Amino acid sequence: MKKNMARTNMSDAAATRWFIVSSQLLALAGLALGLQFVVNTTGGTLFLFSSIGPLLVMVSSAMVLGLGIVRLRRRHSLFQVAAFEPGQIVFKEGEAGDCMYFIQSGTVEVLRSEKGTESVVARLCSGQYFGEMALLASQPRNATVRTLTATKLVLLGKQNFLTMLRVMPSTREDILKTVQERAMGQPGP
Repeated sequence: MKKNMARTNMSDAAATRWFIVSSQLLALAGLALGLQFVVNTTGGTLFLFSSIGPLLVMVSSAMVLGLGIVRLRRRHSLFQVAAFEPGQIVFKEGEAGDCMYFIQSGTVEVLRSEKGTESVVARLCSGQYFGEMALLASQPRNATVRTLTATKLVLLGKQNFLTMLRVMPSTREDILKTVQERAMGQPGP
């Protein structure tokens, strides 16, 4: 999971750098046109400066503003979305739990190791969730989760999860009921 998120963060960082460099180049082109106008005022430079210069500066400003809005929305979003290929491990038994997962599409299997043997405890599909037990108990993950098909997961961080439980009592009751069913070995959402 961390490798998948790191790959997403690296591609976002590369796109952000490209966006910033592009907007800076546009602003520099506008500045160069302005300097050309000041140094050598002719009909051609007057036309270029008055028509293209402001356009370059406006496009550059719009790009920087758009990037700022995207960054702000990403930083303050409640959920993150991650895509997994079939057979990928989402998390392993014993790892620290920092988020829970909602299955948007695909299928995962929940595995537990006992005496060196892995056994499938459950199969979960679209509309179901997992990873909540580690957040509620503040303990390491009690199982490994692996994707069976191409899967899209929506992640909810620990603090947001705990806040959601605090402000939405019905959700808290539903999740605690699911935890209890899973602990007793009955299928739950």
